[in-house]
Amino acid sequence: PERELSRRIVLVVGGASGIGREVSLLLAKRGAHVVVADLNAESAQTVAEEAAALSSRDAVLGTAIDLSSRQSIAAALRATVMQFGGLDAVINTAAIFPTPAPGTPPEQTWGLAMSINVTSNHVLSEEATTILKEQGLPASIVLTSSANAVVPKAGSEAYDVSKAAINHLIRELAIGLGPLVRVNGIAPATVVQGSSMFPRDRVIVSLKKYNLEFSEDDSTETLRSRLAEFYARRTITRLPILPQDCANAILFLTGDQSAKTTGHVIPVDGGLPEAFLR
Repeated sequence: PERELSRRIVLVVGGASGIGREVSLLLAKRGAHVVVADLNAESAQTVAEEAAALSSRDAVLGTAIDLSSRQSIAAALRATVMQFGGLDAVINTAAIFPTPAPGTPPEQTWGLAMSINVTSNHVLSEEATTILKEQGLPASIVLTSSANAVVPKAGSEAYDVSKAAINHLIRELAIGLGPLVRVNGIAPATVVQGSSMFPRDRVIVSLKKYNLEFSEDDSTETLRSRLAEFYARRTITRLPILPQDCANAILFLTGDQSAKTTGHVIPVDGGLPEAFLR
C-alpha cells in the first residue's frame, strides 16, 4: 500500500538541523519526495542522505538556499520542480535569533530579524505561489512561528515581534492564496535539542540568566538538556519540546488530515499558560 505522503513533493527550508531535519526525515519515512534546503549546503546534503536511507536516493535532494536572496529562494524552488516535476508543499523552519555584538545599533538587529524571519517567509510564499497557481492543484505552506509571538520577554524584542508578525502573515496568506493553497503554522516553545539557534555560548548565557547550576566542563548536549529541563518545568506537561514534536505537527498540517484547516497556528509548547488564547 502507498504510504501517507507517497508522490507528494515537499520543499523543507532550514532542513539541515533541528526541527527542519526531523521534518525531512519524517516526510521521507511517510513516502514524500523531499528537498532539503539550507544555508549550509553541506549539512543539507548530509540530511538528504539520511532521508534517502529511509526512502530512496531517487526521492530526496539536498540543495542550498539563502533566505536573504529572492534569487536563491527562486532557485531552490526551481530545483525542486526540475528534480521531481512539481511542488505540493513548502515548509519553512529557518529563522534567526539575533545576538548582536556589543555596540551593534538596535535598528541593525531589528532589521536583520525582520528580514530573515518575516520578509523571507513572504518572498518564499510569493515565489512558491507562482508555481502552485500554474499547477492548479491543492497545496500547503507551513511556516514556523513561536510561543514568543504572544509571550513578551525582556531582551528578545526583535525576535518576538518578528514571530508575532509571522502569525498574522499566516492569516493574510491563507486569505490571499485560498482556496487551493492552505497556509498554516506551528508555534513551538523553546526547542533546545539540535537547534542551530542554541550554540553552546547561548546555552551558557541562558543557564546563567536563570541561575541554573552547570559546569564549564559539561558537554554541549548536557548543557542543552539542563536548559530544556528548566523550560519544561514551566509548562503544564513538564516535558521538554523536542524537534520530533514539532515535526509531527508540521506533518499534520502538510497532509490531507488537515485539508480543512488554513490560517491557523498550532501551539507545540507543552501547555504554556502564558501563551493561552485570550
